[in-house]
Amino acid sequence: MNQRYRITKRLGKGGFSRTFEVEYENSHYVLKVLNLSPFTEKVRQKVVDLFKREANVLQFLNHPGIPKIHENGYFELKFSNYPEPLYCLVMEKVDGLNLQEWLDRQGEKPLPFEEIYKSFKQLVEILDLVHERGYFHRDIKPANIMLRPDGQLVLIDFGAVRDLAQTYLQHDDIRNGTQIGSPGYAPQEQIHYGETVAQSDIFALGRTFVHLLTRLHPLDIPIDKNGKLTWRNKVLLPPKNEEGAIDKLRWYNFQNLLDATIEIDWRRRPKDTKVLLRHLNKKLILHLIPYKVIAIFLLLGIGISTGNWYLNGVNGCSKISYRNFPIGDEISCGEEILISNFWNKEKKQGVVAFAKGDYVNGSRLLQLSLNKQRDPETLIYLNNARVKAQKIKAYTIAVVAPISNNQDSINSSLEILRGVAQAQNEFNQKYNKQKIGLKVLIASDNNRPRIARKIANYLVQKRDILAVIGHFTSDTTVKAIDIYQQNKLLLISATATSEDLSKKCLNIELKNCFFRRIVSSDSITAKTLASYLINQADKQKAAVFYNKNSNYSKSLRNVFNIEFNNGGGEVVEEFNLSDPHWHADYVIARAKRNNADAIVLFPNSDGLVSNKALQVITAAEKKILIVGGDGLYHSNTLRVVRQNALGLVVAIPWHHSINPNDGFSVSSEKMWRGKVSWRTATSYDATNTLIAALKKLPISAISEDVARVTANPDFNSIGTTGKITFNANGERSAQPIGGDTKQQDIHLVKVIRNTAGYLEFMPLLGTGD
Repeated sequence: MNQRYRITKRLGKGGFSRTFEVEYENSHYVLKVLNLSPFTEKVRQKVVDLFKREANVLQFLNHPGIPKIHENGYFELKFSNYPEPLYCLVMEKVDGLNLQEWLDRQGEKPLPFEEIYKSFKQLVEILDLVHERGYFHRDIKPANIMLRPDGQLVLIDFGAVRDLAQTYLQHDDIRNGTQIGSPGYAPQEQIHYGETVAQSDIFALGRTFVHLLTRLHPLDIPIDKNGKLTWRNKVLLPPKNEEGAIDKLRWYNFQNLLDATIEIDWRRRPKDTKVLLRHLNKKLILHLIPYKVIAIFLLLGIGISTGNWYLNGVNGCSKISYRNFPIGDEISCGEEILISNFWNKEKKQGVVAFAKGDYVNGSRLLQLSLNKQRDPETLIYLNNARVKAQKIKAYTIAVVAPISNNQDSINSSLEILRGVAQAQNEFNQKYNKQKIGLKVLIASDNNRPRIARKIANYLVQKRDILAVIGHFTSDTTVKAIDIYQQNKLLLISATATSEDLSKKCLNIELKNCFFRRIVSSDSITAKTLASYLINQADKQKAAVFYNKNSNYSKSLRNVFNIEFNNGGGEVVEEFNLSDPHWHADYVIARAKRNNADAIVLFPNSDGLVSNKALQVITAAEKKILIVGGDGLYHSNTLRVVRQNALGLVVAIPWHHSINPNDGFSVSSEKMWRGKVSWRTATSYDATNTLIAALKKLPISAISEDVARVTANPDFNSIGTTGKITFNANGERSAQPIGGDTKQQDIHLVKVIRNTAGYLEFMPLLGTGD
């Protein structure tokens, strides 16, 4: 091979490559030859790029735990009778077994804790070097870890490695079919979304050691109702008489560390390998102290800690002496950055100062950050810091956003937080007159119902939080609303529209109902769309696409079908967007065969317009009218529409051009340097509604007082979406913008091409538009 290497034997093969042992100058090496046969023509270049990247990465990493590339070890062999070359890589031959082979030879023999601990630390140190040089491995598992005869572990198979700078392009791997990572070891953000962070490798490392300790593949270990592996009772432990008290404590700490590494949510895992190393390098000195002395100090410590918990605790945004804000709990008043896309040196330093209670310096740094980047999280933290620095009395509210590592969810979170931040900032600018301010706590439910309940349970325990804005989707709101109701903490929704939420306060007095809603329910949206199709667009037969697993989607579908049929139309076909066994072109053709002259599209509103919904728009090719709910009001929709569906009509509660001269539209465009969405407008109105209620209450008010004030028939707030009052079940009373009874509180917008040549959503003015 390449005039240098003689193949001596075949070693194995995998999805990406075949491996051989080769000889050169009486030394033996491993040759990897890229195997392209399993991949389509479209995907092959991506696989070649991954292979070349492996060669480049290994040349830069110098560590006994990483195989070395032989000099000039990457080459391509070309053949005159075949158009595609062979891609080859020659590297150091690592003697020994991989950990999967080694484990198979152990049988039922327990692994000594010291051996496991040492091995784990070795691999963390190797991974620390890989990450420090700017790369992720992305496929850590027992089969990719070699054990040399001298006990040194070696991390191999860097074929899936990725430069940290490319993490925002990772969706390509999944779209092109080159899924990276091994099931059971790779985390969900990598397998399902194609996104990798430092904590993704940490997850795979943790799962690998769970496999070593239990002898069970992670996919064979049961999971609990929260999706966590129940692995501790599967571990093969040495006899109890071989363990002392100190060993048991170290073992318990190590189990906790492993559980932290395999958290489902990547932000709950250790931040990086440096954190793991600090934990592993901690020394236990308890063996030098008599156990009776330890017991006395433990009891004293528990007593002191308990006293501090009650006397010096943290309530939402109120940090008291001797207690620190908890970090990594998806909740922040300014002590940590939740939206990782927006950060700079000043913001990072600002939140560190905030966490320490240095609010003066924190305010200065956060202002410098805001001058660089206009992001709402920074503006909220800045206002919170200023209130604390100036020792101004303040009310506290919370906002729950769907922050995750998904870019679309981040965009939706930013839309919500812009409205909240703007309202808070406007109120707090009047310090001198009112001598009272507003603090805002930001919480993330990751767009997941289970986490939404967890966040709700946390917020209702905080005495200083008087009300909550959220949650983003109908599904998360429905899951959490009972917790707020039972604990008498007012929840005001700016974005969730499900009909099920309208039923939460039936048969009880409004003052005892702890739910309010700024946006109209799905019944109004569905009626508006049905009326438009029949009376303006002159469409009589509709095919409805909806998601059976989404509360929001089902709610719209149910009301629409009734209203459309009552108006003289007919729903000729229904398609479930959550059904994995259909193709967009096929279902569109089927709808047309049933004479459908309109498509009604209700994807789940989860911060991400589903690929199937976008496929439906693409497949329609402007040959059939498409209408849909506010979940389609998304930049992804505009990207897909292109020339195919100009005129796509969507129902939303607000549009910036409806009343362009109101104070909100002008100030928001200036503040955020561009047009803002309806989610920003309704979140702004939700915040100002709470402010209007709080103005009527003393600073000593409790959460029940806010619900009582908003239940008063005389209560109202004027927002950018109009006058806001609430009816008997917490729904917003019908109060159109500007008091014009001819205006509706749901607006139809369509996709048009503006004068600059870009697509955008603009109001539908008439039948001919």
